[in-house]
This record gives sequence, structure tokens and C-alpha cells, in this order.
Amino acid sequence: MYKKEIAYDRETRDYAMYLDGELIGFARTYHEAEITLDQLVFELLNGQYFQEAA
Repeated sequence: MYKKEIAYDRETRDYAMYLDGELIGFARTYHEAEITLDQLVFELLNGQYFQEAA
């Protein structure tokens, strides 16, 4: 399972997105960060499923 983390960055006034402890990028809002991380995890999980099935 992937560990998602969102942290507010006071310098940039953006939300830093982390996946398994690695910085993925920044989002303007917390909600945008949640959606982006959820989409990324979904794509990673689906990609792994299709690779294992092949």
C-alpha cells in the first residue's frame, strides 16, 4: 500500500505532495493535492495489475 502525505509549505504557499516519503510535486489547494495523489495511486495500482496479468 502506498503512503500519501500532504503538507502545507509556508514558503511557496502551496501543498507539497509526498508518496512513500518522496516529494511528488505541489498543488495549489489541499483538495487538488488529494485528487492528484489519488489519481497517481490509482494509475500505479492499475499498471501493476495489468503487468502481473500479462
